[in-house]
Amino acid sequence: MEAAGLTISGTSPDGTLVEAVEIAGQFHVGVQFHPEFKSRPNNAGPLFVEFLKACNV
Repeated sequence: MEAAGLTISGTSPDGTLVEAVEIAGQFHVGVQFHPEFKSRPNNAGPLFVEFLKACNV
């Protein structure tokens, strides 16, 4: 899948599990964690900030 453009952008601390993937040039992101738990309306998490930037093109 990496040869087709998928980037493994996050792994578990021991490197055995893929935790985040993305496709460059587009906003295609998949994560195995819950970024919304630390995000707040007045202090949005980086994933949400970047998503909103991508929507505002």
